Amino acid sequence: MKNFQYNFALLKKTREDKHINKLEMANHLCLSLNQLESIEENSFRYFPSESIKCAAVKKYTLALSLNLDQVVLNKQDEVDPLNLPALLSKEKIKIKKGTYRNKANELRKAWQDLLRRLLKN
Repeated sequence: MKNFQYNFALLKKTREDKHINKLEMANHLCLSLNQLESIEENSFRYFPSESIKCAAVKKYTLALSLNLDQVVLNKQDEVDPLNLPALLSKEKIKIKKGTYRNKANELRKAWQDLLRRLLKN
């Protein structure tokens, strides 16, 4: 989702054509007035991340009954969905049974040994 681009002027013009004021729209979308103005001015000032702003723009677009293809200009840059079966397969990651248990036992023994040494001194 690099360089998210959208038609911010169309959003503002459509809202004004429908005679909806900024505060009403912000309340409807559960956004602050500053965030709504940030969307309409194409600024990232009041959003913590680009992905959150992208979601807010999509929500705003749907609330105005606009087509996402008209507003979002670079849909090809969006993040591809994860291939979860490939990520979770045990063959690909090669997790051996009991590996984490063995490491936990080693750490526990090391801590016990360290505590014994500290308590002797």
